[in-house]
Parts: sequence; structure tokens; C-alpha cells
Amino acid sequence: MGLFDRFRRRKKEQEVSPGGSPIYRYEDHGDRGFQPPQEVGVHMEEIEAHFDKLFPNRGSFVYHEIISDIIHIDIHVMRPTEKEPFWVLFTTGMSDLPMTLPEEIRDREELKYGELYMLLPQSWELGQEGQTPRDIPSRYTWPIGVLKFLARFPHEYQTWLGYGHTVPNGADYAPFDGSVGFGGVVLSWGDGPLGTLKAKDGKEIRFYEVIPAYKEEIEYKLKYGMKALLEKFNDAELGHILDPDRPNTCPDFKEILD
Repeated sequence: MGLFDRFRRRKKEQEVSPGGSPIYRYEDHGDRGFQPPQEVGVHMEEIEAHFDKLFPNRGSFVYHEIISDIIHIDIHVMRPTEKEPFWVLFTTGMSDLPMTLPEEIRDREELKYGELYMLLPQSWELGQEGQTPRDIPSRYTWPIGVLKFLARFPHEYQTWLGYGHTVPNGADYAPFDGSVGFGGVVLSWGDGPLGTLKAKDGKEIRFYEVIPAYKEEIEYKLKYGMKALLEKFNDAELGHILDPDRPNTCPDFKEILD
């Protein structure tokens, strides 16, 4: 069971991990039927301009979604440059609708709109304009699938994603692809231009970095919290650019979490 069939409707009971993180579990939400998007690309041009300003002078293209349910998710691909030799992937469409935050969350109005991004090494192969992810080996396209799933997830299940949230790839933390050992993701967010965009309509859009992580790292975070996990990452000198072969920073964490 993987990322695309793991998550279902949230149960009413609120659980909290030992590290203080709310835990949401999901069940089958039934056949709600296909729901075409009511609006498409609400903030797309502004988000594109935002990333063009942050990462200038790059060639770029878009993996357009052909069939969209609830919201239309596109994956924007910015090519490496000589000065900045890494790929930039970001979503648009996630912020077309507000996420559903619990009433008890402070600043909930500022957290309703989000988009996602990842940085990949220059050696990654992401194709070119006119291709689809099916034209590229899965060892290079799994980040695209992860971004699309995560961007739709809060709208499909009436929930939210934010800083410090972890999403396992199924109960068994199945690797996203046979080429990597990552079995889930952690979401991070930073202050500054890459963290937030104030859209023309007044909405605040937050950009969350998707960090592929190992099972032990995710469960370590659930036990000790996001700050403790980031300290592990810092000690290992992990950068923001994905290293598909990076070591597990919590290899000896074996505690079973209920």
C-alpha cells in the first residue's frame, strides 16, 4: 500500500504524538464522485512571477495536469543554471482553494493557502517541454507524483498541511521508488520570500519545502518534535537540495509508535 492509497477520511478522535504533533488517521471516504475544479489557476501567474524573481534566468516548462479532480495541479519545472546548479519544482493549484484547519489552530486564516516545492540536483533528469512524466524513468519522476498527491490531499480529505507535518507512504513506509529508501515526507517552511507570498487578492500563500525522509526520521520527529529532527539534519549537514543517496540521520531509532 503506497502514498496514493494510504490516506482516507480523518477520524473524529484527536491523537497527539509523544513529540506533541497532532496525528490524523484516514479511512475510506466512499465514492464521492468526480468533482471538476470550480476555478483554475487563481494565483498561477503571481506564483510563477514569484519563483522567477527568486530563481532568475532559468529555462522552465510545466507538466500540466490533463484530468483534474477538485483542483487543477500543475508542476512547474525550472532548469539548473551555472550559478545555481539545481532544479526547482513547485506546484500551482493547491492554493486555488482554502485548506480546512481545525478551529483551535492559531492564525488559521494565515495558514489556509499553501503550495509546495522541492529542489533537485543538477544530475536529475526531468525531460523537456512536450513530454509527460510517463516518458521519463520512474527513478526521476517520483517527486512529481509526491508533489501532486500532497497538493490535492488536503482538499480531497478536508484537512490541511503545514510546517512540521509528516506524511508516510502507507503504514509500512514503502519507498517512493526502488531507487530510493525514502518512505515518507516532512514539510518545512522558512521565513522570507521563499516562505510566503502576499497575493493581490489579499490571501497569504505559504510555500512548504517537501523533504523526502526515512521511516526512522519520521517516527523520530513524531517522538521528539520537528526541532529535534532539524537538529539531526543540521548535524548531518543536509542541504535543501535532495540527495537521493543521503544517509539516514536516525538509523538506530527503533521505537514503535502506536
